[in-house]
Amino acid sequence: MKIKSKVVYQLLVGISFLMLFSGWRLGFSDDAEVIARDIITTAKVESGDFSIKIEGYGSLQSLNKRLITATSSAVVDEIKLKAGAVVDVDTVILTLINPKLEGELRQALAKLQNTKTQKRQTVLKQQRELLNNESYLSDLESQVEIAMLQVEAERTLAHSGIISGISAKKNVLKAKQLKNRVTLEKNKLAKLTAMQKESLIIQDDFIAQAQEEFNITKQMVEQLSVKAGMKGVIQRLSLNLGQSVVAGSELALIGSLSPLIAEIKVPQLQAHMVNRGMEAEISTVNGQIRGEVVRVDPVVNNGAVQVDIEINSTLNNGVKPMQLVDATIFAQVQQGVDFIKTPIGAKANSTAFLFKLSEDNKANRIEVKFGKVSGQFIQVLSGLKPGDEIISSKLTLSDEIKQIKFSS
Repeated sequence: MKIKSKVVYQLLVGISFLMLFSGWRLGFSDDAEVIARDIITTAKVESGDFSIKIEGYGSLQSLNKRLITATSSAVVDEIKLKAGAVVDVDTVILTLINPKLEGELRQALAKLQNTKTQKRQTVLKQQRELLNNESYLSDLESQVEIAMLQVEAERTLAHSGIISGISAKKNVLKAKQLKNRVTLEKNKLAKLTAMQKESLIIQDDFIAQAQEEFNITKQMVEQLSVKAGMKGVIQRLSLNLGQSVVAGSELALIGSLSPLIAEIKVPQLQAHMVNRGMEAEISTVNGQIRGEVVRVDPVVNNGAVQVDIEINSTLNNGVKPMQLVDATIFAQVQQGVDFIKTPIGAKANSTAFLFKLSEDNKANRIEVKFGKVSGQFIQVLSGLKPGDEIISSKLTLSDEIKQIKFSS
């Protein structure tokens, strides 16, 4: 009887201990991870107009540029300005030397002067020829007049029988011959004048050719003093004193100070939302400037697409070409959209498991579906509603943890 009572007693004690342990597990252990509230950051779901903003980075570039190249082989003699200097149209950037080219200029000048001298000599020679021929023609015309007077005088005498008819006819024939010679000389003089004119035209062609050679050589010599050619800033000049350059070598790159264009790289996955005409905001160290998308590069390079944004606002003196900038492109605006500040690790058009805060100082794991990204914000498609608050910072917790309890 005592043994039976002892077994019953032990059984009751075991059951009681089991009930007490189960109660403790139910009352105090709910599988929640306890963390401090001050080590997390949170974000609250909002609702309203959701502007699709595409972030990018790049640099400001001159809309107008001029690449200066060497027109002949030369050696860098003097560098007057360096990259970053503001220049005007006639500002001399650097000077080159080419003794051979300078010698060719002297030869071209001598050739030009020689052709002009030859023309003057030709003109003098032609004038002498004209004077001789005109003098001879004038003498023939005088002889014709005398012969005609003699014919007229002898015609009366021949009718009177004072002189013979044969003698009178000889004088008439002589007068006709003189007239023919005058006609021939006049024709000869006209042809000579035409030939002389053509000779002068040929001389002018020689002069023009020599002048062109001289002008080209002179221009090449003048270009040894390299000028900016436009108002702007030197964007690139990488020459050294004594360096040799050949024709076609780059000397400097000049860019305008205004207008400017921002060359921005945007992620490949967002580039399809960018179109011409969209407004943009450029962030510089001197403030914000407005712009408009004018070109979207059709080619993807290293996972990014280049977008050109033309600046359409007034620039201050601190904004210069080659300056690094950030840009925000305003793609579109949707109304009545739920959105939240993008949690760490969340991506566009994806699903994530986040912890939503509850009123009992806890946070429960839920599934959230996201849509488009706009700057720091992301669209909420499902899983949350306006006013809900989630943990947006990164948590290194096991996927088995479904609930978080905050320590006081």
